[in-house]
Parts: sequence; C-alpha cells; structure tokens
Amino acid sequence: MTKPREKTREELTAEIEESKKKIRQFENREKMLRQKLSVEERKARNHRLCKRGGFMESLVPELIAMPDEDAKAFLQLALTSEPAQEFLRKRAKNGNAE
Repeated sequence: MTKPREKTREELTAEIEESKKKIRQFENREKMLRQKLSVEERKARNHRLCKRGGFMESLVPELIAMPDEDAKAFLQLALTSEPAQEFLRKRAKNGNAE
C-alpha cells in the first residue's frame, strides 16, 4: 500500500479559502431564507388581521364608521365581558387555545 501524497502549503491554503467561500455562501443563503420566512410570516399575519377585521365589521357594521378610539373601546368592552371571558376559559380548558 502506498502512502497518499501530502498536500502542499499552497494547496492547503487554497482549500481553506475555498471552504471560507462556501461558508460565506451558506451564511448568505441562510440570511436570504430568514428574510423570506419573515416576509411570509408578515403576509400571513396581515392576511389574518384583515380577515378578522372583516369578520368584526360584518358582525358590527357600526365599527366601519367609528373612530379608532371608539372602536377600540367597544371591542375592549365586548371582549372583557363575562360571556367573552367564559368562552375563552372554555376554549383554553379544551386545549384549543394557541
């Protein structure tokens, strides 16, 4: 059996540089994927908020004409009512809460 040839200093240096280049490429790819994920999460959140806002306006059409502060006060009052709190407690108890 013959002994494999040892690499020269230049070959080793070139291999190190190539490895560093690959690391930078993977880091850039990771950055791009994280940005893409962030955009997708933002789109999903925006869609969810618009959809739920639409539900609220369809149930309470008066919300459309209300100023933001009045709408916020109304929703806060409605959601802190005892029936709403009981609904949330039951939902959490059944394991449906996120």
